[in-house]
Amino acid sequence: MHGGILTAVYMAENSEDFDAAEEILSRAIKQQISPGHTALYLGELALVNLVRKRYDKVLDICRSLLAATSDIQTQHPNLYLNLLACQEIARFLQAGNDVAEVPFQGRTLKFAISGHNSELEVQHIRQKLYEPEEVELILKHMGENDIVLDLGANVGNHAIALAATRPDATIHVFEPITKTCKLLRRNIALNDLKNIDASNLDIAIGAEDGVLNMVQRINLASSREAMEGVGPTVPKRALRDLWPERVDFIKMDVEGAELSIIRSVLDLIRRDNTKIILECYKSTAERDFSDLAALGLEQIDIIEQSAVFNVLVQPK
Repeated sequence: MHGGILTAVYMAENSEDFDAAEEILSRAIKQQISPGHTALYLGELALVNLVRKRYDKVLDICRSLLAATSDIQTQHPNLYLNLLACQEIARFLQAGNDVAEVPFQGRTLKFAISGHNSELEVQHIRQKLYEPEEVELILKHMGENDIVLDLGANVGNHAIALAATRPDATIHVFEPITKTCKLLRRNIALNDLKNIDASNLDIAIGAEDGVLNMVQRINLASSREAMEGVGPTVPKRALRDLWPERVDFIKMDVEGAELSIIRSVLDLIRRDNTKIILECYKSTAERDFSDLAALGLEQIDIIEQSAVFNVLVQPK
């Protein structure tokens, strides 16, 4: 029952039928399947109301859930963080703000706040980059004039920090989600960055040409590839056909397609001695490390996060 409810909600969100999403969640809450499920549905309802600009309702839901039980942080840590984020974003937008300023290495970076990307946007409201350790790791190994591919750029958190800090570098951004691309373009404009190439947005990157079905969640960072026939289709382009004259660095966040894409351009990676940073989940890290080594890629740096390793590799 719970899985069916969430699937129906996600499909309604994908088609932007927020009335239907709210109705499904409201019915599920009334069914009271369990206190834990009710809390999760209320958390999703807070997200729906956030993008609908019903900030008072968002704040009411967050306050009631956070006050109702003292163990929500331990029993549902992701929900707890989501509620805190929704609360902060709702207050920020309710006050008439829609751009956050983030100090970074002597510069002030600007990021649009939409309510569609709570996990990332709350960090910008707090005047922090999202995943700052990974950004710093890239900068540590990135040259002043590097050509960089950001595969899965999201709203440009990494790309904008890299482009602002390395003005003589060129950052090519790739992102398949239409709403995310709109925010990415706005963030590039807000920062007046001329060294970001955004000519390859609204496409997915793969080992070969094709199409990709995407389910676009209300929280854009949770959007995922879907089965054929589910969700809108996005054109997929082979990375080989979009490879610039050289590539010095690749940041990859392509939802599990990393190894197949690397294999498809391995000769180019070897030719250009390209550095690659990617995420490896701890649950599959041993196998992923072995697969990367088998491709002739050696680890040159690594960061351990709560659930993943950020691994930096290059050809041996």
